[in-house]
Amino acid sequence: MLPSLVAFDLDDTLYKERDFLRSGHRVLARTLADATGANAEELFTLISDNHPRGIEAALAMLAAKGLDIPFTVDALVEIYRNHTPDIQLSDGAEALLTRLKGAGHRLALITDGSPRHQRGKIAALGLDRFFDPDTIFISGETGGDKHTPLPFRLAEERFGASVSRMYYVGDNLAKDFVHPNLRGWTSVMLLDTAGVNVFPQHIGAWPAVHRPRVIVSGFDCLWP
Repeated sequence: MLPSLVAFDLDDTLYKERDFLRSGHRVLARTLADATGANAEELFTLISDNHPRGIEAALAMLAAKGLDIPFTVDALVEIYRNHTPDIQLSDGAEALLTRLKGAGHRLALITDGSPRHQRGKIAALGLDRFFDPDTIFISGETGGDKHTPLPFRLAEERFGASVSRMYYVGDNLAKDFVHPNLRGWTSVMLLDTAGVNVFPQHIGAWPAVHRPRVIVSGFDCLWP
């Protein structure tokens, strides 16, 4: 029997995007603390609590204290964008990827975002152990995000007739499941049991085409 293609989303699926944000916020806090003598933990809390305007909030607080700030907003944004993220795979993700790869299934990664951001995350998570370079589809490189059929069509073209079924595992009802559903894939939603995802999963608010065919509470529920 032919193997399956199992494609995964990245953010809030294979790892928690909250952790990427917090990683960047901590780098910004340390940078500003080192430059001004302010308290790094106070800055981290301020930046995190005011995301996505955290940088402005931090600079306003430092200015109110009369501290010299040797950074512009744009410079701090670049530090955030270029930082090496301190993130880890979600519980059970590594075990599942190892099991699927060992069983001979074809693995792909379909993710939206800039190549710089997404490839930094991929490197930090060590995902090159599981995904070959030509099976990673980043919207900033392919020219189409998951609101379009393009990345799913590219995955189909890559694997052709070498697979029997195609699965997409994601989290975001706005864009992760529409085109897999329309193209005959089995769409799988990883449930946000902790309630920390960037995009909440209000299933009833979405029409049927946006809803996954399967909902699971964790990676251990997939291909046991």
